[in-house]
Amino acid sequence: MLPNPHRSAEVCICSGGGAEPRLDQDNAAQNGEMSMTGVPDRPAANLMFSHMGLSVVDIVRMEEFYTEVLGFTVTDRGHADGMDLVFLSRDPHDHHQIVLATGRPETLPANTANPQFGPSINQISFRMGSLDDLRDIEIRLNAFGAESIFPANHGVAWSIYAHDPEGNNLEFFVDTDWYILQPLLLPLDLSKDNDVIIAQTKAMCEQSEGFEPIADWRARIAPRMSAFRPPLGRPSEVVS
Repeated sequence: MLPNPHRSAEVCICSGGGAEPRLDQDNAAQNGEMSMTGVPDRPAANLMFSHMGLSVVDIVRMEEFYTEVLGFTVTDRGHADGMDLVFLSRDPHDHHQIVLATGRPETLPANTANPQFGPSINQISFRMGSLDDLRDIEIRLNAFGAESIFPANHGVAWSIYAHDPEGNNLEFFVDTDWYILQPLLLPLDLSKDNDVIIAQTKAMCEQSEGFEPIADWRARIAPRMSAFRPPLGRPSEVVS
């Protein structure tokens, strides 16, 4: 989800100088036995990679490529915070796996390490398990000294945004049980109890355009999506 104030991998820590990863320390840190960056000692954060956003110059041409060539389905589109947005997915469990957002400069330089790889990433998003996990990652981000941290409520998800050390925009989010038209952003106060946040979000969603339970939205959008076909001999995942 992209922030809008109006409408809304496995980690490998290597030593300096390009040396081989110190796997013993990496594993110990992930198990909560030590801290290498000032983050409080605790088990590894409960998250998984989810979706990404791409800043684009020609959003119409990019939408054509991702829908006609790669088979993505447009799940929503709109305008927020000066950007035109197109939400794309191939999985009814994910409202969007890719977001196209206008704003990329036409004269953006090529990747200086390898021109084969692009220089612009709009955001990198990680799904988390609960509101408590969201509070946990906020503690970790603040302990590391991350910048531009702010919590947000999208109706379809609760999020925290933050910058990595080189200014790339990261999102950590928890899905809600409801769907409303996107994009949308409201402030999120994580100091409130979980029950209060859930009740307030549900009430807001019920008054919003396009409201329906997320299970109903998934069932409705699924027939429009191109299903993944696994290699022969491998069982496919069952979408319930």
